[in-house]
Amino acid sequence: MATHFSRLFWGLVLVILGFSINGFDLLADGVGYLIVAASCRGLAPLSTKFAIARTLCFVLGVLWLLGFAVHGDLAILYGLVTMAVNCAMIWQLLGGIGEFAISRQRQDLADRASNRRVAYVAIMVGTSLLAFTMQGSSNAGSLAIILVVAMLILIVMVLHLIHRVRVELAT
Repeated sequence: MATHFSRLFWGLVLVILGFSINGFDLLADGVGYLIVAASCRGLAPLSTKFAIARTLCFVLGVLWLLGFAVHGDLAILYGLVTMAVNCAMIWQLLGGIGEFAISRQRQDLADRASNRRVAYVAIMVGTSLLAFTMQGSSNAGSLAIILVVAMLILIVMVLHLIHRVRVELAT
């Protein structure tokens, strides 16, 4: 079980880190989604939420591939769909972690999973709303920086939670 949480951690790291040179993604998000999906398959006996997250990872992998062909006005719709599926996947993933933590009498970790999933969706929605409402505005810069910093901190907190669950509950 600890191996599945380790793979989950590293799969998410691959998805989160987006290094590209001239538009070529050096760390393929699709590979990260497949690693997360494989991890969720191994964790599915712990919670049905992991099985749902697994399916959503496959959808995100397909969306990632489709992203290479999406241009122009369709890119906005593509971005919204990708964000919605990503939010749903993280919601289910952290919900599964929360259920697993409760089954091991670790309400503190379950509460952290619950708080982080709400914060993730709120920041993603806030970022999208900011992008639409402030498009072309010079005033969006400082608020965008705050949201990006908040998201980075939250991602580190999610990864830390996965690490703690692996070390404290899955061994």
